[in-house]
Amino acid sequence: MKLLKIHLRYHPPGIILEYTQKGEVKNKEIDLLDLDSNTDLQELAKSLQQKEPLLTEEVKGQLEQCLDTLKKRIEHEGPAGKRFYIYKTLMTHVLPLTNVAFDKSGQRCITGSYDRTCKVWDVELGKEIKSLDGHQNVVYSVAFNFPQCTRVVTGSFDKTGKIWDVESGECMCTLWGHTGEVVAAQFSTKGDYAATGAMDNTAKLFDSRTGTEIQNFIGHTAEVIAVQFDPNEGQRLITGSFDGTISIWDTRLKDRVSVLRGHEGEISNVQFNWDSSLVGSSSLDGSAKLWDARQSSCLATVAGHTDEVLDICFDWAGQRMATSSSDCSARIYDVKSDFKELATMKGHREEVSKVCFSPAGGCLLTASADRSARIWNTGTGNCVQVLSGHQGEIFSCAYSYAGDAIITASKDNTCRIWR
Repeated sequence: MKLLKIHLRYHPPGIILEYTQKGEVKNKEIDLLDLDSNTDLQELAKSLQQKEPLLTEEVKGQLEQCLDTLKKRIEHEGPAGKRFYIYKTLMTHVLPLTNVAFDKSGQRCITGSYDRTCKVWDVELGKEIKSLDGHQNVVYSVAFNFPQCTRVVTGSFDKTGKIWDVESGECMCTLWGHTGEVVAAQFSTKGDYAATGAMDNTAKLFDSRTGTEIQNFIGHTAEVIAVQFDPNEGQRLITGSFDGTISIWDTRLKDRVSVLRGHEGEISNVQFNWDSSLVGSSSLDGSAKLWDARQSSCLATVAGHTDEVLDICFDWAGQRMATSSSDCSARIYDVKSDFKELATMKGHREEVSKVCFSPAGGCLLTASADRSARIWNTGTGNCVQVLSGHQGEIFSCAYSYAGDAIITASKDNTCRIWR
Protein backbone atom coordinates (compact mmCIF):
# COMPACT_ATOMS: atom_id res chain seq x y z
CA MET A 1 0.00 0.00 0.00
CA LYS A 2 1.16 3.51 -0.81
CA LEU A 3 -0.32 6.75 0.54
CA LEU A 4 -1.12 9.28 -2.18
CA LYS A 5 -2.91 12.13 -0.39
CA ILE A 6 -4.46 13.15 2.90
CA HIS A 7 -7.82 14.85 2.40
CA LEU A 8 -9.66 16.88 5.03
CA ARG A 9 -13.25 16.23 6.06
CA TYR A 10 -14.56 19.18 8.00
CA HIS A 11 -17.93 17.87 9.19
CA PRO A 12 -17.69 15.82 11.22
CA PRO A 13 -13.92 16.33 11.61
CA GLY A 14 -11.82 13.62 10.05
CA ILE A 15 -9.22 12.79 7.42
CA ILE A 16 -9.51 10.66 4.31
CA LEU A 17 -6.45 8.68 3.24
CA GLU A 18 -6.18 8.17 -0.52
CA TYR A 19 -3.86 5.24 -1.29
CA THR A 20 -3.05 2.58 -3.87
CA GLN A 21 -3.27 -1.16 -3.26
CA LYS A 22 -2.36 -3.57 -6.05
CA GLY A 23 -2.74 -0.78 -8.58
CA GLU A 24 -6.21 0.23 -7.36
CA VAL A 25 -6.89 3.64 -5.80
CA LYS A 26 -8.82 3.38 -2.53
CA ASN A 27 -9.96 5.67 0.30
CA LYS A 28 -9.98 5.14 4.06
CA GLU A 29 -11.81 7.52 6.38
CA ILE A 30 -10.58 8.21 9.91
CA ASP A 31 -13.04 9.94 12.25
CA LEU A 32 -11.72 12.58 14.64
CA LEU A 33 -14.93 13.16 16.55
CA ASP A 34 -13.20 14.24 19.78
CA LEU A 35 -11.05 16.92 18.11
CA ASP A 36 -11.56 20.31 19.76
CA SER A 37 -9.69 23.51 20.62
CA ASN A 38 -7.92 21.78 23.55
CA THR A 39 -6.57 18.81 21.57
CA ASP A 40 -2.78 18.23 21.67
CA LEU A 41 -2.08 17.77 17.96
CA GLN A 42 1.31 16.12 18.37
CA GLU A 43 -0.14 13.51 20.72
CA LEU A 44 -3.06 12.95 18.35
CA ALA A 45 -0.75 12.55 15.37
CA LYS A 46 1.39 10.07 17.33
CA SER A 47 -1.70 8.07 18.28
CA LEU A 48 -2.92 7.96 14.68
CA GLN A 49 0.48 6.81 13.44
CA GLN A 50 0.50 3.96 15.92
CA LYS A 51 -2.88 2.73 14.67
CA GLU A 52 -2.55 3.38 10.92
CA PRO A 53 0.33 1.87 8.85
CA LEU A 54 -0.25 4.35 6.00
CA LEU A 55 0.71 7.24 8.29
CA THR A 56 4.47 6.75 8.25
CA GLU A 57 7.08 9.01 9.85
CA GLU A 58 7.77 10.75 6.54
CA VAL A 59 4.22 12.14 6.38
CA LYS A 60 4.14 13.19 10.05
CA GLY A 61 4.57 16.86 9.19
CA GLN A 62 1.78 16.75 6.61
CA LEU A 63 -0.48 14.94 9.07
CA GLU A 64 0.09 17.52 11.81
CA GLN A 65 -0.57 20.33 9.32
CA CYS A 66 -3.90 18.72 8.36
CA LEU A 67 -4.87 18.32 12.01
CA ASP A 68 -3.95 21.96 12.67
CA THR A 69 -6.18 23.09 9.78
CA LEU A 70 -9.11 21.10 11.17
CA LYS A 71 -8.53 22.48 14.67
CA LYS A 72 -8.44 26.08 13.43
CA ARG A 73 -11.65 25.53 11.48
CA ILE A 74 -13.38 24.35 14.66
CA GLU A 75 -12.06 27.34 16.63
CA HIS A 76 -13.12 29.76 13.89
CA GLU A 77 -16.66 28.38 13.89
CA GLY A 78 -16.97 28.51 17.66
CA PRO A 79 -19.61 30.55 19.49
CA ALA A 80 -17.44 33.68 19.52
CA GLY A 81 -16.04 33.12 16.04
CA LYS A 82 -18.68 34.81 13.90
CA ARG A 83 -21.50 37.30 14.10
CA PHE A 84 -24.12 37.11 11.36
CA TYR A 85 -25.68 40.03 9.51
CA ILE A 86 -28.54 40.17 7.06
CA TYR A 87 -27.07 39.67 3.59
CA LYS A 88 -30.03 39.15 1.24
CA THR A 89 -33.79 38.97 1.53
CA LEU A 90 -35.27 36.60 -1.04
CA MET A 91 -38.77 37.68 -2.09
CA THR A 92 -39.52 34.12 -2.85
CA HIS A 93 -43.13 33.15 -3.49
CA VAL A 94 -46.62 34.63 -3.77
CA LEU A 95 -47.86 32.16 -1.16
CA PRO A 96 -46.25 30.94 2.10
CA LEU A 97 -43.12 28.82 2.07
CA THR A 98 -42.93 25.25 3.33
CA ASN A 99 -39.26 24.18 3.43
CA VAL A 100 -35.77 25.38 2.49
CA ALA A 101 -32.32 23.84 1.94
CA PHE A 102 -28.78 24.94 1.04
CA ASP A 103 -26.60 23.10 -1.46
CA LYS A 104 -23.17 21.98 -0.23
CA SER A 105 -21.34 25.05 -1.54
CA GLY A 106 -23.79 27.44 0.11
CA GLN A 107 -24.07 29.28 -3.21
CA ARG A 108 -27.58 28.05 -3.98
CA CYS A 109 -30.69 27.29 -1.98
CA ILE A 110 -34.10 25.84 -2.76
CA THR A 111 -37.52 26.79 -1.43
CA GLY A 112 -40.86 24.99 -1.55
CA SER A 113 -44.18 26.80 -1.39
CA TYR A 114 -47.94 26.67 -1.31
CA ASP A 115 -47.79 28.27 -4.78
CA ARG A 116 -47.04 24.76 -6.17
CA THR A 117 -43.42 25.52 -7.13
CA CYS A 118 -39.90 24.85 -5.91
CA LYS A 119 -37.46 27.63 -6.72
CA VAL A 120 -33.66 27.53 -7.01
CA TRP A 121 -31.87 30.70 -5.87
CA ASP A 122 -28.45 32.24 -6.34
CA VAL A 123 -27.53 33.11 -2.76
CA GLU A 124 -24.81 35.59 -3.73
CA LEU A 125 -27.04 37.63 -6.03
CA GLY A 126 -30.31 36.99 -4.23
CA LYS A 127 -31.96 36.11 -7.53
CA GLU A 128 -34.07 33.23 -8.78
CA ILE A 129 -32.17 30.82 -11.04
CA LYS A 130 -34.91 28.34 -11.88
CA SER A 131 -38.54 27.74 -11.05
CA LEU A 132 -39.38 24.04 -10.89
CA ASP A 133 -42.95 24.03 -12.15
CA GLY A 134 -45.16 20.99 -12.58
CA HIS A 135 -46.80 20.03 -9.30
CA GLN A 136 -50.54 20.49 -9.06
CA ASN A 137 -50.64 21.33 -5.36
CA VAL A 138 -48.46 22.51 -2.46
CA VAL A 139 -44.74 21.63 -2.72
CA TYR A 140 -44.11 20.62 0.88
CA SER A 141 -40.75 18.81 0.96
CA VAL A 142 -37.54 19.80 -0.89
CA ALA A 143 -34.05 18.24 -0.80
CA PHE A 144 -30.80 18.15 -2.80
CA ASN A 145 -28.88 14.98 -3.67
CA PHE A 146 -26.10 15.77 -1.23
CA PRO A 147 -23.16 16.27 -1.75
CA GLN A 148 -23.32 16.54 -5.56
CA CYS A 149 -26.40 18.81 -5.45
CA THR A 150 -27.14 18.33 -9.15
CA ARG A 151 -30.71 17.17 -8.55
CA VAL A 152 -33.66 18.09 -6.35
CA VAL A 153 -36.44 15.87 -5.04
CA THR A 154 -39.79 17.41 -4.14
CA GLY A 155 -42.82 16.01 -2.35
CA SER A 156 -46.25 17.51 -2.95
CA PHE A 157 -49.82 17.54 -1.71
CA ASP A 158 -50.72 16.39 -5.25
CA LYS A 159 -49.70 12.91 -3.97
CA THR A 160 -46.52 12.70 -6.09
CA GLY A 161 -42.84 13.31 -5.79
CA LYS A 162 -40.68 14.67 -8.59
CA ILE A 163 -36.95 14.65 -9.34
CA TRP A 164 -35.50 17.65 -11.12
CA ASP A 165 -32.28 18.57 -12.90
CA VAL A 166 -30.99 21.70 -11.14
CA GLU A 167 -29.18 23.19 -14.14
CA SER A 168 -31.95 22.84 -16.71
CA GLY A 169 -34.91 23.01 -14.33
CA GLU A 170 -36.44 20.04 -16.15
CA CYS A 171 -38.42 17.31 -14.39
CA MET A 172 -36.45 14.07 -14.83
CA CYS A 173 -39.18 11.77 -13.50
CA THR A 174 -42.36 11.71 -11.42
CA LEU A 175 -42.72 9.43 -8.41
CA TRP A 176 -46.22 7.98 -8.63
CA GLY A 177 -48.16 5.65 -6.36
CA HIS A 178 -49.17 7.43 -3.16
CA THR A 179 -52.86 7.96 -2.44
CA GLY A 180 -52.22 10.72 0.10
CA GLU A 181 -50.24 13.95 0.28
CA VAL A 182 -46.44 13.45 0.11
CA VAL A 183 -44.93 15.33 3.09
CA ALA A 184 -41.40 13.89 3.22
CA ALA A 185 -38.86 13.17 0.47
CA GLN A 186 -35.13 12.46 0.52
CA PHE A 187 -32.30 11.06 -1.61
CA SER A 188 -30.16 8.16 -0.40
CA THR A 189 -26.49 8.76 0.41
CA LYS A 190 -25.31 7.79 -3.06
CA GLY A 191 -28.27 9.44 -4.75
CA ASP A 192 -29.42 6.27 -6.50
CA TYR A 193 -32.65 6.03 -4.50
CA ALA A 194 -35.32 8.45 -3.33
CA ALA A 195 -37.74 7.81 -0.48
CA THR A 196 -41.09 9.43 0.19
CA GLY A 197 -43.45 9.48 3.16
CA ALA A 198 -47.12 10.31 2.83
CA MET A 199 -50.44 10.87 4.54
CA ASP A 200 -51.62 7.48 3.19
CA ASN A 201 -49.65 5.80 6.05
CA THR A 202 -46.95 4.46 3.69
CA ALA A 203 -43.41 5.18 2.61
CA LYS A 204 -42.04 4.29 -0.81
CA LEU A 205 -38.60 3.66 -2.30
CA PHE A 206 -37.92 4.72 -5.90
CA ASP A 207 -35.12 4.43 -8.44
CA SER A 208 -34.10 8.08 -8.64
CA ARG A 209 -33.03 7.81 -12.28
CA THR A 210 -36.18 6.28 -13.71
CA GLY A 211 -38.81 7.00 -11.07
CA THR A 212 -39.66 3.29 -10.86
CA GLU A 213 -41.14 2.18 -7.54
CA ILE A 214 -38.88 -0.42 -5.88
CA GLN A 215 -40.54 -0.94 -2.50
CA ASN A 216 -43.83 0.03 -0.91
CA PHE A 217 -43.29 0.10 2.85
CA ILE A 218 -46.55 -0.82 4.62
CA GLY A 219 -46.97 -1.14 8.38
CA HIS A 220 -47.71 2.27 9.89
CA THR A 221 -51.31 2.92 10.94
CA ALA A 222 -51.19 6.70 10.57
CA GLU A 223 -49.47 9.38 8.48
CA VAL A 224 -45.73 8.99 7.74
CA ILE A 225 -44.29 12.46 8.30
CA ALA A 226 -40.51 11.85 8.35
CA VAL A 227 -38.08 9.67 6.38
CA GLN A 228 -34.30 9.43 6.47
CA PHE A 229 -31.72 7.14 4.91
CA ASP A 230 -28.80 6.03 7.05
CA PRO A 231 -25.85 8.36 6.31
CA ASN A 232 -23.40 5.53 5.61
CA GLU A 233 -24.51 3.00 3.01
CA GLY A 234 -28.06 4.19 2.53
CA GLN A 235 -29.38 0.62 2.87
CA ARG A 236 -31.54 1.41 5.88
CA LEU A 237 -34.44 3.83 6.09
CA ILE A 238 -36.22 5.15 9.16
CA THR A 239 -39.76 6.47 9.12
CA GLY A 240 -41.63 8.39 11.80
CA SER A 241 -45.41 8.36 12.00
CA PHE A 242 -48.36 9.96 13.72
CA ASP A 243 -49.09 6.44 15.03
CA GLY A 244 -46.35 7.11 17.62
CA THR A 245 -43.85 4.58 16.24
CA ILE A 246 -40.60 4.63 14.29
CA SER A 247 -39.92 1.91 11.74
CA ILE A 248 -36.54 0.72 10.46
CA TRP A 249 -36.51 -0.73 6.94
CA ASP A 250 -33.87 -2.50 4.87
CA THR A 251 -34.14 -0.98 1.37
CA ARG A 252 -33.51 -4.43 -0.11
CA LEU A 253 -36.52 -5.96 1.68
CA LYS A 254 -40.23 -5.27 1.68
CA ASP A 255 -40.96 -5.89 5.35
CA ARG A 256 -39.84 -3.89 8.37
CA VAL A 257 -36.62 -4.81 10.15
CA SER A 258 -37.94 -3.47 13.44
CA VAL A 259 -40.45 -1.14 15.07
CA LEU A 260 -39.45 1.27 17.86
CA ARG A 261 -42.36 1.63 20.27
CA GLY A 262 -42.65 3.70 23.42
CA HIS A 263 -43.93 7.15 22.54
CA GLU A 264 -47.47 7.96 23.63
CA GLY A 265 -48.10 10.66 21.03
CA GLU A 266 -47.46 11.50 17.38
CA ILE A 267 -43.86 11.53 16.15
CA SER A 268 -42.71 14.98 15.03
CA ASN A 269 -39.27 14.00 13.67
CA VAL A 270 -36.73 11.16 13.54
CA GLN A 271 -33.04 11.19 12.68
CA PHE A 272 -29.99 8.93 12.45
CA ASN A 273 -26.74 10.10 14.01
CA TRP A 274 -23.53 10.31 11.98
CA ASP A 275 -22.52 6.63 12.05
CA SER A 276 -26.12 5.34 11.96
CA SER A 277 -25.75 3.61 15.32
CA LEU A 278 -28.37 5.77 17.02
CA VAL A 279 -31.84 7.04 16.19
CA GLY A 280 -33.34 10.09 17.84
CA SER A 281 -37.08 10.73 17.93
CA SER A 282 -39.20 13.65 19.08
CA SER A 283 -42.87 13.43 19.93
CA LEU A 284 -45.92 15.49 20.72
CA ASP A 285 -46.10 13.48 23.97
CA GLY A 286 -43.52 15.93 25.36
CA SER A 287 -40.54 13.57 25.25
CA ALA A 288 -37.61 12.67 23.05
CA LYS A 289 -36.07 9.23 22.90
CA LEU A 290 -32.70 7.83 21.94
CA TRP A 291 -32.63 4.35 20.37
CA ASP A 292 -29.96 1.79 19.57
CA ALA A 293 -30.47 1.40 15.81
CA ARG A 294 -28.92 -2.08 15.70
CA GLN A 295 -30.52 -3.57 18.82
CA SER A 296 -33.82 -1.69 18.31
CA SER A 297 -33.86 -0.83 22.01
CA CYS A 298 -34.58 2.43 23.81
CA LEU A 299 -31.42 3.77 25.47
CA ALA A 300 -32.89 6.88 27.07
CA THR A 301 -36.04 8.97 27.37
CA VAL A 302 -35.61 12.68 28.03
CA ALA A 303 -38.62 14.52 29.38
CA GLY A 304 -37.27 17.93 30.36
CA HIS A 305 -39.70 19.83 28.16
CA THR A 306 -43.11 20.82 29.55
CA ASP A 307 -44.93 20.73 26.20
CA GLU A 308 -44.82 19.04 22.79
CA VAL A 309 -41.34 18.33 21.38
CA LEU A 310 -41.42 19.59 17.80
CA ASP A 311 -37.96 18.83 16.42
CA ILE A 312 -34.78 16.86 17.08
CA CYS A 313 -31.29 16.79 15.61
CA PHE A 314 -27.79 15.41 16.25
CA ASP A 315 -24.57 17.35 15.94
CA TRP A 316 -22.29 16.33 13.07
CA ALA A 317 -20.19 14.14 15.33
CA GLY A 318 -23.29 12.36 16.65
CA GLN A 319 -22.31 12.99 20.26
CA ARG A 320 -25.06 15.43 21.26
CA MET A 321 -28.76 15.66 20.57
CA ALA A 322 -30.86 18.84 20.55
CA THR A 323 -34.62 19.21 20.92
CA SER A 324 -37.07 22.10 20.48
CA SER A 325 -40.51 22.48 21.98
CA SER A 326 -43.80 24.33 22.22
CA ASP A 327 -42.62 25.35 25.71
CA CYS A 328 -40.49 28.05 23.99
CA SER A 329 -37.17 26.36 24.76
CA ALA A 330 -34.50 24.14 23.22
CA ARG A 331 -32.34 21.62 25.06
CA ILE A 332 -29.10 19.74 24.41
CA TYR A 333 -28.33 16.23 25.69
CA ASP A 334 -25.19 14.13 25.83
CA VAL A 335 -25.62 10.90 23.86
CA LYS A 336 -22.03 9.72 24.13
CA SER A 337 -22.17 8.43 27.68
CA ASP A 338 -24.76 9.27 30.33
CA PHE A 339 -27.51 11.05 28.31
CA LYS A 340 -27.58 13.96 30.76
CA GLU A 341 -28.94 17.39 29.87
CA LEU A 342 -26.05 19.70 28.96
CA ALA A 343 -27.78 23.03 28.32
CA THR A 344 -31.21 24.67 28.19
CA MET A 345 -31.87 27.54 25.77
CA LYS A 346 -34.58 29.88 27.06
CA GLY A 347 -35.52 33.25 25.57
CA HIS A 348 -37.98 32.70 22.75
CA ARG A 349 -41.48 34.03 23.49
CA GLU A 350 -43.35 31.40 21.45
CA GLU A 351 -42.88 27.81 20.30
CA VAL A 352 -39.53 26.72 18.86
CA SER A 353 -40.27 24.66 15.76
CA LYS A 354 -36.80 23.98 14.36
CA VAL A 355 -33.36 23.32 15.78
CA CYS A 356 -29.96 22.63 14.15
CA PHE A 357 -26.31 22.58 15.20
CA SER A 358 -23.64 24.62 13.46
CA PRO A 359 -21.30 22.33 11.49
CA ALA A 360 -18.54 22.64 14.07
CA GLY A 361 -21.03 22.16 16.89
CA GLY A 362 -20.26 25.26 18.95
CA CYS A 363 -23.61 26.89 18.23
CA LEU A 364 -27.25 25.90 18.05
CA LEU A 365 -29.71 27.64 15.71
CA THR A 366 -33.41 27.82 16.57
CA ALA A 367 -36.46 29.09 14.65
CA SER A 368 -39.53 30.33 16.47
CA ALA A 369 -43.10 31.50 16.00
CA ASP A 370 -42.03 34.74 17.76
CA ARG A 371 -40.64 35.90 14.35
CA SER A 372 -37.02 35.49 15.40
CA ALA A 373 -34.24 32.94 15.02
CA ARG A 374 -31.57 32.68 17.69
CA ILE A 375 -27.99 31.45 17.89
CA TRP A 376 -26.95 29.85 21.18
CA ASN A 377 -23.67 28.81 22.77
CA THR A 378 -23.99 25.01 23.07
CA GLY A 379 -21.68 24.90 26.06
CA THR A 380 -23.40 27.50 28.24
CA GLY A 381 -26.91 27.72 26.78
CA ASN A 382 -26.51 31.51 26.48
CA CYS A 383 -28.02 33.35 23.53
CA VAL A 384 -25.21 34.65 21.31
CA GLN A 385 -27.33 36.51 18.75
CA VAL A 386 -30.96 37.20 17.82
CA LEU A 387 -31.76 37.19 14.08
CA SER A 388 -34.75 39.51 13.80
CA GLY A 389 -36.58 41.30 11.01
CA HIS A 390 -39.07 38.77 9.65
CA GLN A 391 -42.71 39.88 9.75
CA GLY A 392 -44.10 36.40 10.31
CA GLU A 393 -43.42 33.12 12.11
CA ILE A 394 -40.05 31.53 11.25
CA PHE A 395 -40.67 27.85 10.67
CA SER A 396 -37.40 26.69 9.12
CA CYS A 397 -33.71 27.49 9.36
CA ALA A 398 -30.41 25.95 8.32
CA TYR A 399 -26.66 26.46 8.37
CA SER A 400 -24.64 26.14 5.18
CA TYR A 401 -22.22 23.19 5.10
CA ALA A 402 -19.26 25.52 5.74
CA GLY A 403 -21.08 27.22 8.61
CA ASP A 404 -20.55 30.69 7.15
CA ALA A 405 -24.18 31.36 6.18
CA ILE A 406 -27.65 30.85 7.64
CA ILE A 407 -31.02 30.75 5.93
CA THR A 408 -34.31 31.51 7.69
CA ALA A 409 -37.74 30.97 6.13
CA SER A 410 -40.86 32.73 7.32
CA LYS A 411 -44.61 32.84 6.85
CA ASP A 412 -44.06 36.40 5.59
CA ASN A 413 -43.22 34.65 2.26
CA THR A 414 -39.53 35.58 2.40
CA CYS A 415 -36.22 33.90 3.10
CA ARG A 416 -33.34 35.75 4.65
CA ILE A 417 -29.69 34.92 4.07
CA TRP A 418 -27.39 35.80 6.97
CA ARG A 419 -23.61 35.97 6.68
